[in-house]
Amino acid sequence: MSLGTPQMQTEIDRSVFAGFKRVLHKGALIFALIIAVLFALTFYQYQRSEEAVRSVEHTRQVIAYIDALRTYLLNLDNAVRKYAESHDPTHLAPSLICRQSSCPSAVQLIVLIGADGAQAARLAPLPALQSALETGFGALQQRAEAGGNATPPERELAGFDKSAIEQIHRILIETGREELNQLEKRETTRIHDQKLSSALLGIIGLWTGLALLGLYRETVRLIKAGFHAEQTIRQLSLRDPLTGLANRRFLHENEKHLIAGAKRSGKQMAVLAVDLDDFKAVNDRYGHAAGDAVLVTSAKRMQQLLRESDVIARFGGDEFVIVLGQVDNAEAAREVASRVVDSLSQAIPLAGGGTAHIGASVGIALCSAGKETLDDLLKKADAALYAAKRDGKHTYREAAISRA
Repeated sequence: MSLGTPQMQTEIDRSVFAGFKRVLHKGALIFALIIAVLFALTFYQYQRSEEAVRSVEHTRQVIAYIDALRTYLLNLDNAVRKYAESHDPTHLAPSLICRQSSCPSAVQLIVLIGADGAQAARLAPLPALQSALETGFGALQQRAEAGGNATPPERELAGFDKSAIEQIHRILIETGREELNQLEKRETTRIHDQKLSSALLGIIGLWTGLALLGLYRETVRLIKAGFHAEQTIRQLSLRDPLTGLANRRFLHENEKHLIAGAKRSGKQMAVLAVDLDDFKAVNDRYGHAAGDAVLVTSAKRMQQLLRESDVIARFGGDEFVIVLGQVDNAEAAREVASRVVDSLSQAIPLAGGGTAHIGASVGIALCSAGKETLDDLLKKADAALYAAKRDGKHTYREAAISRA
């Protein structure tokens, strides 16, 4: 069956190990989603922070420009007042009024305010007021330079409207206060956004933790299922699928344990090679299903004759091996072999109503020298088995005991 067929694909999808692939896909999806959300939040927070920084910087610039414009107008007022007190034209020197290359102007302030319509409307009268003050101040400078003290100061100051300064200061104070209020609102909004982002990050963190916990539990479940599947596969690899008995691999993997157990008990270990007699006739007459039933029944009968410490294995076909882990002497092994021959010689009823008649030939090998391996004992038991078949079947024979 090809791996590309729908049936094989269905088996792969139902496999325990396919769950690891699903967990990997889920983990990748969750990871990508978390990264996307975190990136979006980070970008949003960055944008809001940049906007807040720009807003704060712009407000600072506006307030600084308002302060500069107020300072400029205060200098004009102070210069006029000092001139009125001292009649000294030097107090009207331009360098004392504005030390910058370009003096602050209401027009520039309106440009700096920008798109804020309410603030722009509030500042609309300022350019005309400032222009009138500067015009009056310029005229006052010219008269002071031309006439000295010939003209009374009251007449000289008539062109300089001090009420305009008070009006300008009031507008600038209101504008600065409004800018501070907007700055406070923006800061409040920024803090609220930060709290919201923190809450969202907390929710994402909680959701991530729950998702990781779910993935962890799913992974643990899959690992346990994988271990169970591995154990099942291992058990199947050590068992005969038809009879459930051990197989050749099981005996070889447990060889050291079996031999060590016999040595610890101070007794001998015996290996019995069992071959069913006339089994081929059952397959030929009743079919392979009946033959399988005979094998299963024979296995059960032999199991009933053994102790828990003994091991019975099917090597394939109608060949079985019995390992008696602890026997007192050869007579005990012969007794077991005799009972096996007697038990398998009894008729076996079949499902179709027929009856199968078989028998068994048994070869016995004892671990007498203490140095034999399992393969050595199996070879001796096989040789004794063939001797039993040569002698007419339905009997047992014992291999010659080697002396150390």
